[in-house]
Parts: sequence; structure tokens; C-alpha cells
Amino acid sequence: MKNIMKKTLAAVAMSATFVATIIPAKACTGVIVGSEISETGNFIFGRTEDLEVNHNKAYKLHEAGANKKGDKLKDVSYDPDKGYEFELPHDSYHFTSISDTTPEYGNFDEAGFNEKGVIADMTVSASANDKVLEKDPYVEDGDAIGITEAIITTVVLSTADTAIDGVKLLANEIAVKGAAEGNALVVADKDSVWYMEIYTGHQFVAMNYPKDKFSVFPNTFWLNECKLDKGSEEEHYNVSKDGNFIYSKDIFKVAEDAGTFKGDKENSVIDLVGSYNPEQYSLGNVSRAWSGIKFLNKNAKVDKDSKVYPFLQDADHKISLNEVFQFTRNRMENVGVTANDFGRSSDVVYPIGNRNTMESHIFETKKSNPYEVPGVMYLAIGSPLVSPYVPYFPNQTSAIDQAMNQSNDPTLDSVYWLALDTLYMVEVNRGEFMEVVNRHLSPAQKELIVSPDALSAEEATKVNLEKAKLGFEELKACHDELVPLYEAFLKDHGYDSIFNARKKTKDFAGTVLSVEAATANKHLKLAISLEPTTLTIVDDYGNPVESLEKDVKITIPQVALGEGAEFEAAEGLNVSTELKDGLYTITTNSPKLTLKGETPAESAAPAPAKKDQNFGMIWVVVGIIAVVAIVVAINKKKDN
Repeated sequence: MKNIMKKTLAAVAMSATFVATIIPAKACTGVIVGSEISETGNFIFGRTEDLEVNHNKAYKLHEAGANKKGDKLKDVSYDPDKGYEFELPHDSYHFTSISDTTPEYGNFDEAGFNEKGVIADMTVSASANDKVLEKDPYVEDGDAIGITEAIITTVVLSTADTAIDGVKLLANEIAVKGAAEGNALVVADKDSVWYMEIYTGHQFVAMNYPKDKFSVFPNTFWLNECKLDKGSEEEHYNVSKDGNFIYSKDIFKVAEDAGTFKGDKENSVIDLVGSYNPEQYSLGNVSRAWSGIKFLNKNAKVDKDSKVYPFLQDADHKISLNEVFQFTRNRMENVGVTANDFGRSSDVVYPIGNRNTMESHIFETKKSNPYEVPGVMYLAIGSPLVSPYVPYFPNQTSAIDQAMNQSNDPTLDSVYWLALDTLYMVEVNRGEFMEVVNRHLSPAQKELIVSPDALSAEEATKVNLEKAKLGFEELKACHDELVPLYEAFLKDHGYDSIFNARKKTKDFAGTVLSVEAATANKHLKLAISLEPTTLTIVDDYGNPVESLEKDVKITIPQVALGEGAEFEAAEGLNVSTELKDGLYTITTNSPKLTLKGETPAESAAPAPAKKDQNFGMIWVVVGIIAVVAIVVAINKKKDN
């Protein structure tokens, strides 16, 4: 949760909670639709950027020449002293992006156009199997760090002249300096779309995407059998005979040395999924691949038990732009499964359209356009479940303030925060409240679709400002209509709030906070910190509540607390604990409980509170802050 780093470090004695919850699994989902099977005859591609809530994203315009020839782009996401560096071969190009708002933890420019018409759509995080990583590990420590998803988009958009130029640039950088992470990404222009997978520290394959297929790619590797017969050999990579693949020189050798190679080396064929992927897909990846493929082709021969999900899929109809928008909102209704947004472990059925999407972008390119103006990017800032897709252009010169708002404190004068607040209200009564959203979103979305034809800079800016204003006003109207419905629901209805267990708090999976009607005028959640174990009732933004009008019940698996657990309530408030059938039931009117008998870890020394007292913090643990800074940087892997 980079974008609320300052707030959260200034928050209650929740430092350990933050460490426990900022290690999200990778969960972005990419999509490509070839021009021959799209309704408009144009390439359509994009992805959801899916990590966590309370993580602002802002649209940005980067001026040409902001960095000069010879300057170094530096990545601070892993280590500000030893992070990846890229020396600019010329002054940086003008480019657009949808970016993080905490550059001190990494750029994460994600996606955009540059002035030459190059499109970068990055990244869908992935990891190779342990055996190949033993032979060619990620370059993530030591004297230097390889290229990361925090900087990779910035490097390509600052310098590349064409899509293939961008791919070759990355191929050289990975071969020479290495990669700190595995990833799948797209680099495109008006003429071609290149899909690239980065497997290990130095192994990669990029494919010139065919016009007659579509693909869905959540967070793992998807390229199946590829014929990588050497056509030309460059210094740091090879190009296949047909020119459709650019690949690392040791792509066969690393898998062979690891004992994982699958394919037919004699005929230059390698099964990249079989050779480089972990042995099994996680259910979170299966659920998104299966439901996504079936959404775009209901007759596709895949299901939840498929051993292989072919990367290149056939279409049974011409796929429309609006279908791709709806694809990003899919919650597995099309396959008859109830989605689960809370957690992304191997046993979670995780939807494409989930609560953790910070933004989603869909590009449409047109081959007859000038090179510098290849098409349009549709951008939904915040969750596309509630936020409309607005057209953004390569050559526009400004954007609405609400789209460019970089505040990391919630404000309704921001597309992101307004969308998130709307989503939080929807989640208390999804069935009824989504009807309100759709009544606003569906007609607005139709008005926001434009032709991908090239516009002048003046025309492009005018169209974007008009459409973005319309989209924001419709989102605001939807939000305002929901507010009294939300308040009335909380007054009249109780609810269960599921604790979103993560790596550090995995033993608390299955914990539920049960809230009676009229307990608070906001939706309540449970935050759990460790060492000492502390239960804190918070709102959706992580702010601890000051008081409760009624008792709440918290059920926690016994495995999380052991035998004989008892909690202490705030002064003057009550708490009772019962253990039955492997579950603790805690009844209390105290917004904060601490496990009796536990003290902070010996290595954790208290430090003075930060100036920002957003959540009433008294002490912050210095050691935890250090861990947070490192873990946040390392763990923003998407799939991003």
C-alpha cells in the first residue's frame, strides 16, 4: 500500500498490521484482442492494475526533455543506492502515464503513449519455478538490481521510437543488467502489438501478436509451444526466422540445466509454460483465465480443471470494445461461480472485476492513423466496477484536475477516491446498490466511446476534457445517490465483515467481525496487528473508530490464538471470550483489544509518533518502519 504509506506509518500502534497486510499476492489481468476478430477491425488490449484498496492512481503528462541525454533514470523501489539505472541515449520523449503518487517508492508509470506513438502497457507480475530460478535467479540483491516494474514503463516511453525498438531495448537491458522480477507486458504501436514474458533473471521471449487471436493473461506465464528457430543473432538476443519472436540466447539452456525443459529442441520448439512456470496454476489465476476466456468466447474449450489454457484463443464472434470493458468487470457470473475478493491464496476463487483494482486501461489502435497518434486509451481510474472508461489521447495537453489529483488523503475531488468511496458503499449491499451504479454507468459509458481516429492536439484535449468531465459528474451523481441509501442500510441492517488475511496473518483466515444494525454510521472492519496481538475496529480507510453504539462479535480460529486466550478492553469497556468447537467468540463494545500476556518483540523499540496523527498513533515501531519500506517496495508485483 505505497500510497498510504505516510498515513499508515502515522497510524495507531498498527505497525505490525501494516507489515501483515502489505504483502498482497500478484493479481493483475491482461487482455489482447487481435484486429481481425475485433468489431472495429482494430487491435484492442489492456489490463486491470489490481493490488489493493486505498492506493491512489493519477493521470500524468510528462514533458519532453524533462530528462536530458546522459541523465540516468534511477529506480528506488528496491534500494535507492543500488537500484537499477538507465542512461538516456537522448532527451526523454513526451509521454503520458497512469502512475503511483508516491515516487519516493518507485514511479510505477504503468501504461501510456509517447510522442512517437509507442504504447507501453505494463506489467502483469509473474514468477518462474524454483528450479529455473536456481540456475538464473532474479537480480534483486547484491551490488546492483535488475530492471523492475517500477521503472520499466518509464524507460520504454522515455526512449523508444517504435514497438519493436522498445522490445529490443528491454531485451538488451535484461540480458546485460538482468530483471529483478518476472513479468508479462505489451509494447505496441499502430502497426504491431508485441507481447513479452520475462521469466528469470535474464531469460525472456517476446512475440509479435497475431491478428486473428485473443488472449487472457493473469499473473503467471502463458506462452505455450513456440518455434524459436534462429534467424538472426544479435549481441544480446536472437530473432526467429519469421521475425515474430525475439528471445534470450539461453532460453533453451536454462530450462535444460534445471531439468524442466519441455519441447522439441531438435526442431527448435520449447513449451515455455511447461519449462518455466510453476508446476500448478493457482486457483486465483485459474479463476481469472477460465472466466475471462469464457466471457470473450462462451464456446471456448476450457474450464476450471483444464491442465493447459492456450494463450492464443479463437473467437466465436467479433469482439466489441464494450465487451472488453465488461470483461474487466467480470465477477464470474458467466461461469456460475461466486467470486471471493478477500484473499488470493491457492484456494480463493478470485474475479477479474475485484475490489483491489486501482485502475484499468484499454487501448484501441488504428493502423491507418499517423505513427504519432496510434489510437486512444480508455482509462477507468479506481475500480471499473463503478468507474467509467474515459478516452485519453496520445497528444492531449491537459486533463481534468480530478484525474490528476495526487492526494494520498481521501478526497471526493479525485476520480480515484470518489470511485473507491462509491465501491465501499456498494459492498455493503452489492445486489441493490449495483443497480444504482449501472443506472448511471451504462448510459454514460455509451456516451464516452469515441472513434480511434487521429485528432489534433487541440481537438484531442477538448474531447478528453468534455468526456472526462461527463464521466466524473456521472460518478459523482451515482455516489451522491448512494450516500443516504448506505447510511440507511447501516442503520437498519447488521452484517458480517470478513477479515482479509494475508501472509503474516494467515492463521487468522476465517476471522469474522459481526456487526449489529445501528452500531456505527460507517462500515466497520477488523485490523489485526501482531507482537502484541491487537484487534482494532476500523473503517474502510483504516481509521480506528472512536466508539461503538452496540457490542460486536469477533470469531477467530483457535489456531491463531492458541489455548486460553483472553483480551483486555479499553478502560471502562467490556469484553468476554468463549472458546467452542475450535473458534473463539469475543463479544465487546471496545474498538480496540489487546491479547493479555503478550508484550512487543524485544527487538522492537518504541519511537516518537510522527507529526501526522491521522489515526491517533502514540508510538511507532522503528524496526517495523524499516521493514515496511523494504517490503512495500519489493511486493508491488502485479499483475500490476
